[in-house]
Amino acid sequence: MPLDGTTDDIETDFEIVEIIGAHVDAMISRLLPGGAIQKTLRRWLTGHAGAPQDDSEATCLMAMAADLELFTPSMSGRTMVDRHVNASRPETPDERQALAALGAAQFRLVRIIGREGPDLVRLKDLVTSESLLVLDSRLCPDAAGEITAMRLCPLASGRHALISPLFAIDEEMLAAAMAFVRPGRGLGGGHRCAANLYRQVARRGFWPLPQSTVEADLDAILDVLAEAEEQLRPVERLAMRWIASVEADADLIDDARRLASVENLVDACGCFAQSGPAAPKGLDAVFEQMAAVQMETIAQRARAGVGDAVGALDRAAAEIAGHIARGSMEVGARDLFDRLKARFAFSSSAGSSGATGSAASADLDRVIQRIQALRAKTVDRGCTEAEAMAAAAKVSEMLDRHDLTLDEISVRRSDCEGVSVSTGRRRRAPVDSCVPAIATFCDCRVWSEEGDNGALRYVFFGMKADVEAARFLHDLIEVTFDHESAAFRRGEIYLALRGGDRRVALNSFQTGLASGVVAKLSSLKAGRQSAGARRTGLDLVAVKHSVLDEEIARLGLNFTTRKVSSRRYVHGEAYAAGKAAGAAFEPNAALG
Repeated sequence: MPLDGTTDDIETDFEIVEIIGAHVDAMISRLLPGGAIQKTLRRWLTGHAGAPQDDSEATCLMAMAADLELFTPSMSGRTMVDRHVNASRPETPDERQALAALGAAQFRLVRIIGREGPDLVRLKDLVTSESLLVLDSRLCPDAAGEITAMRLCPLASGRHALISPLFAIDEEMLAAAMAFVRPGRGLGGGHRCAANLYRQVARRGFWPLPQSTVEADLDAILDVLAEAEEQLRPVERLAMRWIASVEADADLIDDARRLASVENLVDACGCFAQSGPAAPKGLDAVFEQMAAVQMETIAQRARAGVGDAVGALDRAAAEIAGHIARGSMEVGARDLFDRLKARFAFSSSAGSSGATGSAASADLDRVIQRIQALRAKTVDRGCTEAEAMAAAAKVSEMLDRHDLTLDEISVRRSDCEGVSVSTGRRRRAPVDSCVPAIATFCDCRVWSEEGDNGALRYVFFGMKADVEAARFLHDLIEVTFDHESAAFRRGEIYLALRGGDRRVALNSFQTGLASGVVAKLSSLKAGRQSAGARRTGLDLVAVKHSVLDEEIARLGLNFTTRKVSSRRYVHGEAYAAGKAAGAAFEPNAALG
């Protein structure tokens, strides 16, 4: 029978309410899967502003996510609360009442009628028209007339315990929620209605109900929300910024280009396909535009021969097909991918080198052919250090003559490409310190990558003749190091040593040799650049670098600088021998 409503009766109800709250806390801390609340928040917030900074809104969203996890039925139809209540063994009558009330909890759409004392609030159920009393001391009289939704546990006294967050909804949100009412059966468990309503609150904004201020330490809640935002995939984080903008500005496009990869392209297509009717307006268009920018960038990289872009679209298509086959991605992802691929993957806009004129093109072909002929004379048959430097001088002369045929317009119309050279090594060696000097010598940009087998490789990026020259010089210097290192092993310094000292001496010799090669290339480059500027009146190097910067930005390439430091014992005599060999180079010597 209901209690008579005395103060003692209400105090007993409040004790039961505390027990209900303890069980809810226990379920959240012990039974919820790890990251479940964060996953729900991420799903709600994707495409919207970041984690809320207002304490009351943060508290509400956390409580909504937890409520949804606890009361959503599994495949068997039982909720987490059902399993918890059935597994519990109450030790007191109050705990028995608390578990019974928790198991009978209902999600209700209500209107607040007003207060009926310091601890009671009168509600009207908008679905069943029932009059309800809820135990709550927070709601102010100003809340009368507000519409809201509550998860209420019926107590034996006839009163109800509130176990969900307090928030207001408008008539539009109420109409959407009422669509889940089944004739003659009300809301039932209400989990679908709750899921829809909570998502709308998260996305449209939190409206608080007038209530007394309750101070709470919410740092932990805000930390969880921040963590939820950090767990967003890169394309989701960019989409949150993008949809908040009036239009896609240059920074957003550049960021999308920098994200271009197989993984991010697949994610963008998958997010597009999952943007259903409940998603924010325009979110699907944002993901489509992001996918388009990434695919265009990958296609451009493939044409330029940069990185692993060649074949990247085929790998992305295979991944999307695999996700769809496993049921983890909607078919719309493949439809978008195929539509964009038809637009970008086989685009004929592979450059505009024809605009430079047939004479310039023929000159370029001759330069490349001569560089390749030099390779056959040196790299393919092996060469000494002096021969390598003589070949470098010849390359410098050819590049210099080719540059004389160029002006700023023809440089800006030229195609850029990337050439990858593999070292076959997983660790750096002294010869690698020559790579930046090679790039500078040939007016290229260079970066290192790790191949599929972990081997170190370098990518030279620049004008066609320049990258061909850079590849040739890299291979030439590699062969030269092998030849000169073999000669050093036959020399007096090396033969006079034993064991580990020999390894130190060889490394020291190669370090000195690299220093000599770098010095010679730098000197040769400085003379060539100065002479070219005097003859043409144009700083062609600056123009080339400007073109390379623009092309690298267009390809969305990202670079990180890693400082390489080494503290090793150096064999002074061996290092001096290598340095002396470098100083004795005669770049202008004729080839044998």
